[in-house]
Amino acid sequence: MLTVTKNAAAFLKVAKTAEGETDDAGIRIGKMAEGPGESEISIGFVVRDEPAPDDEEFEQHGLRFFIEDVLVEPLDGHTLDVREAAEGMELVFR
Repeated sequence: MLTVTKNAAAFLKVAKTAEGETDDAGIRIGKMAEGPGESEISIGFVVRDEPAPDDEEFEQHGLRFFIEDVLVEPLDGHTLDVREAAEGMELVFR
């Protein structure tokens, strides 16, 4: 299962609040497109009220997450965290 750090959850909660979403809304992690490398996947984050029918749903640090079914296995054992970047904080998978 994907692990989410407290810092990543806090970052996403702020983003969710900025979108004006309800407390019950969750973060959907979905496949956006194939990356330039054969094994690279582009991943996007969107706020949703409910998961898609095949999403895996879990909660960490008081935040609901919905992972698209095709990403469950590739993200298993990874950690979602934040890091400082030139434009501010950004989400990263470790």
